[in-house]
Formats: sequence, C-alpha cells, structure tokens
Amino acid sequence: MAAAAARAKELAVAVGKFIDSTPTPFHLCAQSAELLRAAGFVELVETEAWRPLLKPGGNYFYVRGGTLVAFAIGAGFVSGGGFSIIGAHTDSPVLKLKPCSKRSGKGYQQVDVEAYGGGLWHTWFDRELSVAGEVIVRQPGGAFHKQLVCVRRPLLRIPNLCIHLQTADERAKFAVNKETHLQPILSMVAEAVNKPAADAPADAAAPTPGAAAAADVPLEGRHAPELLALLGAELGCAPSDIMDFDLSLFDTQPSQVWGLSDEFLSAPRLDNQVHCFTALRALIDR
Repeated sequence: MAAAAARAKELAVAVGKFIDSTPTPFHLCAQSAELLRAAGFVELVETEAWRPLLKPGGNYFYVRGGTLVAFAIGAGFVSGGGFSIIGAHTDSPVLKLKPCSKRSGKGYQQVDVEAYGGGLWHTWFDRELSVAGEVIVRQPGGAFHKQLVCVRRPLLRIPNLCIHLQTADERAKFAVNKETHLQPILSMVAEAVNKPAADAPADAAAPTPGAAAAADVPLEGRHAPELLALLGAELGCAPSDIMDFDLSLFDTQPSQVWGLSDEFLSAPRLDNQVHCFTALRALIDR
C-alpha cells in the first residue's frame, strides 16, 4: 500500500508540474513537443511530404497552433491495418483578453476580458492572476514571428466587494455578470496615485464597443500602453514591434498535492490537461 501511495503521489506531482508549465494551449503544445523530442519522436512539417519519412516502428508528431497530433507506427504495421486513438482537448474554460482590452474606471486601470467556455467564474475572484499566450512580434527584417509569453508574477485581480458594500440580495447569492463583474484590475491610473480624490484626473473613456473594427485601430489604441510595455519587456522587444496577441488569464498559485495522506490534487485547467498529460505519457511510455 505504501509503495502504491508513493507512486500515486509521484504521478500527481508530475501532473501538477506539467499543468503549472502550460497556462495556455500554446504552452501545452510546446511543452508536449519538448517531451516528445526527448523521447525520440520526429517532428513533421505539414507542408512537406511525409511518405518518405514515415516508417514502421517510427514515432512522429506535428503542431498546429494550440493543437498537437502525435502517433506511433507499429513495427508490423501494413497498409489498411487498424489503429487506436486517444483524444483530449488542450483548451480549458478561461478568461481571454478582448481584441480591445483597454479599460479604466474610478482611477483604476483594468483589462477587458471575455469568458471562454463554461467556467466556474465565481472561482476566479480574489486570486492572484497573470497573463500568458502567444504574441506576434515583428522581426528586424520585417518578418513576423510567433513567441510564447508567460508573466509569472501576480499582475491582475478580480476583487470581491467587502460585505458592507453589498446589498442583502447580493449577500444571499453570488450571481456573476460576465460583462461587468469579471474585468480584473491591472493597476492604479498613474496620475491618480497618491493624489486626493478631488485632484485625481477623470477616468479615461473606455472604447465604445462596435465603434470601429479592432483591426482598424492601432494596437496601442486597443490595449493599455503599460500592458504592451510589460509584454515587450518579457519578450525582449520594443512595444511597437508587438503586432497582435492571443492572451489568457491564469492563476499564479501553483498546483498542490494535499490531504492527510496526500490523496488530493488541486490544480487549474484539470479540464482537460490531465487527459493531455496521461495520453502523452501513455504514448511515450508504451
């Protein structure tokens, strides 16, 4: 029993480390690709011919954005033979930055987000959040390159109101309005810090939904300059070289194995990254 419990804890810790390193589908595919390469899998390019590369007994994979396909060809495989498939999805319910995320109110710089998937949105309150995803960066020669980014330090928070600022109805039930209650705080508006309320500047006008297509507005007009500067620092590029991005929020608290006998695992994105991990391990360890 002790040996089985130790193996279960070892596996839970491995799952937790994997999930902590993969805050978005893009990171999950990159991490999985790294593990597959280390296990001897050959990476395929979709635009190139595969037939000369595929051989019985070979192991292969390819990545397309946030999707990864990995497969092994049996040593005795013949054309027309059967095959087995394991499927899992790399995405999870999450809050994603809108194409126009610039937002402020009451002296606070916020980030406009939208709900992706059917999440338990009440669990996102009062957590130290940050951003991760894929960024399109302009290179010195003018070409565009996709880069992964993950800001590990706590950056955002969706706060609850203190109890004496809530109505009796609000205290009786926690009902989340996804359009108004889930917009996290990024910072205080710089001009308002340490100034009396009477001297604080008026809030910057939030972008009017539908006023213009996002593609028609410069990036610095759609997103907070402070956020673009932070991304530039993380990526080692000028903010003006950031052409666009696909960013999501994630909880910075790491996964935990807990309980009297270490029998529980708490982690974000359990739907469905656990299945991605177990499918990957099954393929590599077969």
